[in-house]
Amino acid sequence: MNPDASLITALVERWRPETSTFHLPCGEITITLEDVVTLSGLAIDGDAVVVDIPDEEWSAICLRLLGRVPVDLVGGVAVVRIVWLRVEFSHLPEDASQEVIEQFARAYALSLIGGVLFPDRSGSTVHL
Repeated sequence: MNPDASLITALVERWRPETSTFHLPCGEITITLEDVVTLSGLAIDGDAVVVDIPDEEWSAICLRLLGRVPVDLVGGVAVVRIVWLRVEFSHLPEDASQEVIEQFARAYALSLIGGVLFPDRSGSTVHL
């Protein structure tokens, strides 16, 4: 994934945190929950999904979902570095199985969610 640095810079320069809007030549634009639904495909109605998973189980979950575990997943903490995702999942093998394709898709979704759509304060990690 190669984000367009010029586009991101332009959006950052036009973002107004005090109003949570972008100030563009055509006017103010607010990102709504409907926009998030359209971009992510996530459902917004129904019961919330909340899972209480012990820290020591996150390594097994990471292995099952991504096929590998980062060495810095210290103590099983449920956070991975976006850089690790981008390095480890940068090139999909041509003869990849369906399982490997799904793992790469999950890694891409995680890096997109943690690095672009919903970054944390550091902008460098994403919760599994």
